[in-house]
Amino acid sequence: MKYLEIVFVLLFSFISLGVFAQSSSFEIVQNMGRGINLGNVLSAQVEGNWSPAVEQQYFNDVASAGFTNVRIPIDFYGNRTSGTTENYSKNSGTASDFVGNGSDFSVSSMYLDRIETVVDWSMNQGLYTVLDFHGAELKSEFLNTFNVDEPAYCAPTSAKRAADLIKFKAIWTAIAIRFLNHSERLIFEIVNEPYFHLSASEMDALNLLIISTIRATGGNNTTRSIIITGGTRTSNEAPTAIGTEVLESDHYLIATFHYYQPFSFTSSTADSKDTESWGTDSDKNTLMTKFDAVLTWSTTHDIPVFVGEFGADNTGGYQYSSGDLKTNNGNVTGFADGGPDNASRVEFHRFVAEQAINRGFSFAVWDSGPKSNKAIHKRNDSPSTVNYNIDHFSVISYNPKETVVSTVVDNSVWVEDVKDALLELGTWPLCYGTATDAIILNPNFECGHTNNWYFSTSGEAVAVYSNASTDSYAGEVGGKLEVTTPHLYNNVLLSNTEYSQNLTGKKLIIQGYAKALGAHQSFKIRVKAIINGTPDLTDSPALTLSDGSLNGASYELKQFEYVVPDTTSSVQIQLLFGEFEGTYLVDNFSVTLQEVNLGLDDFDIHKKIKIVPNPSSEVLNIYTDLNVKYIKLFNFVGQLIHKQSSTAPIQVNNYSKGTYVLRLETISGQTYFKKIIII
Repeated sequence: MKYLEIVFVLLFSFISLGVFAQSSSFEIVQNMGRGINLGNVLSAQVEGNWSPAVEQQYFNDVASAGFTNVRIPIDFYGNRTSGTTENYSKNSGTASDFVGNGSDFSVSSMYLDRIETVVDWSMNQGLYTVLDFHGAELKSEFLNTFNVDEPAYCAPTSAKRAADLIKFKAIWTAIAIRFLNHSERLIFEIVNEPYFHLSASEMDALNLLIISTIRATGGNNTTRSIIITGGTRTSNEAPTAIGTEVLESDHYLIATFHYYQPFSFTSSTADSKDTESWGTDSDKNTLMTKFDAVLTWSTTHDIPVFVGEFGADNTGGYQYSSGDLKTNNGNVTGFADGGPDNASRVEFHRFVAEQAINRGFSFAVWDSGPKSNKAIHKRNDSPSTVNYNIDHFSVISYNPKETVVSTVVDNSVWVEDVKDALLELGTWPLCYGTATDAIILNPNFECGHTNNWYFSTSGEAVAVYSNASTDSYAGEVGGKLEVTTPHLYNNVLLSNTEYSQNLTGKKLIIQGYAKALGAHQSFKIRVKAIINGTPDLTDSPALTLSDGSLNGASYELKQFEYVVPDTTSSVQIQLLFGEFEGTYLVDNFSVTLQEVNLGLDDFDIHKKIKIVPNPSSEVLNIYTDLNVKYIKLFNFVGQLIHKQSSTAPIQVNNYSKGTYVLRLETISGQTYFKKIIII
C-alpha cells in the first residue's frame, strides 16, 4: 500500500505551479515592492554608534506600515574578519607572491549570529530582506584599493590585490554558508556603490567571482537572487555598465541603482548645496527620462531592477535626536545651513516611489535614523532612543546659527508624511518582465495583443484579430477575434510561442477566460507537441460559451488538461475559433504544472528504507538495500537544500526546525519519498 507520506507530498505537488518551484528574479522584485533601509546600524563598527541598535519591534513597525522589503547594510571589515592583507606588495607583477587562501581569513561568528538574528526578525514578518555589503571599513580596506587617487591603491597584478580578492571571497563564502537554508525572501547584494572606485571591467570580474562563490555553496544559494551593479558609471547609469558576460552568467540576478539627484536638493544641508525646493515639471521630467532609460536597458537585457537607495535630507536640516540642526563638520557653522522645505521633501519621496513602482522597479528608501540627516523611522524600537518634536523647533538664523531647540519629547514612530508618501501612489505594470521561460508568454495580453500571440486563418474561414481594449477581462488589453465566415475550428488560430524545456512526467492544466458576444459559439484549446521529432496535435473538447446575445456576455473560466508524453521536445498552446461565426474575447491564460507520477512506488517502508532518528536535530542516518542514484532533501516550500549520491549521513543541525521531504531516487528509476522532521 502507499505509505502515509503521500499526503505530505501531494501538498507539495498540487498546491503550487510546480512540484518545487523557484521564483524568477522578476517575481522576486515584484514581491519586494516598497521597502526601507536599516541604515547605519549593522554597518557601524559598533552597533548603536551611528544609529540606535535595532530591536525586533522595528520590523513589526515596517511590516505594519505596509512596506514589504528591508535592505540591511552590513560591514565585515575592521575587527569583524581576522587576517590581514597589508603585508603583501602593492606593486605590479607581484601577484604570484600571494600563496595564501581563504582559510587565512576568519569571519566573526558573533557578528554573523547578530546578523542572523536580525534577518530572522525581518523574515518572520514576511519581509523580503536584502543583505547589502556596505560600510566605511569596506571602503577603506577594499574599495579604495581599486582607486588610483587613494593612498590605499594597489596595482591590479599586485600580491595585495590577489589577497584582497581572496579575503572578499572568503567573507562572502561565510555569509553564504551561514544563510544557506534561508528562503528565497533573503537576497544578497554583492557590494554597495562600487562604481566610485572600480572600473566596469573590474566590477564585472568581481561580480562573476562572488556570484560563482555564492552558487558553489549549494542549497538555496544555487537559485538565490543576487543584486549586482556596474563599475565606473553612477546613479541611474550604474546598471548599464554591467557586462554581457555577467548578465548571461546567471538567471537569478537583479540590477540596482541609487538615485539622489539633484544632489543640490537631496543634500541641501551642506553649504555647497542650497537648492531647497523640488517638484517642477522640469524636475520630474528629468527623473522620468532617467528612469525610462533604466527601464529600456532592463527590458533589453531581461533583468529586473531594484532602486536600492534614494532620499532627501530632513526638513530644514533638523536632527530628531537633538531637537536642533544636524551637525555638519563640513559647514562653516558646524551645523546644517538649511535643508529641503517640507513639501518638497515629501514630494520627492512620493514621486520617486511612484515612478519606480510604475516601471516595475522595487525600492528601498534610505533611512539612517534620528541621529542622521535622513530620517523616516524614528527608531523608538530601541529603548535608548530619545527624539524631539520638530514642531517645537525653529530657525532664526543659519549663519550665524541661532535656533529655538525643541525640548518636547517625540514618541511617534514615523516621519508620517514621508512614510505615507512612499506608500501612496504607483501601480505595478501589467506588462512586466519578459518571462522567457514560461509556457505561455504574455498570458494576460498586457504587453500587446500581438506580442507572443500569433493570429492566422486558413481554408474558407474569414476572421480578424484585434485588441479587446475596454472589453478585456482585466487590465487594458485582451484578445478579440471576429469570425465572419466560419469553417473548421483550426481554420482560425491564435497561437503562443513554442516552449522547449523538459516537461517529462508533467500534466499541463491550461486555463483562460473567454466570452462570446453572440449565440452558439464555442472554441477549443489545443496543444501542439513535437514528439520524437513529429508534430502531434491534441485538442480539447469544444468549450461552449454562454449566449452573449440574450443576457449580455460575461467571461467564463475554461480549462484543458494535457499529459506530456515522455519523448516530447516542445509544446505550443493554441486557441481555435473557426467553427462558428461570432465575436470571441479571450484574456488571462495560465498553465499550471502537476506531476503525473510522483514516483510513490508500493513498498514496505520499514523493509526498503530506514531513516533514524526521525525526528532529528543533528543527523539523519539512512539505511537501505536499494541502489541509490540520488538522495535529495527539500524544505517546506519545496526548495532543494541538499543533494548527495550515497547513503552517507546527512547533517541537519544547521537547518531550521520544521517539516522536510527526503526523496530517494534509484539507479533503476524508482523514486521514494519520506517525511522528515527536524527539531
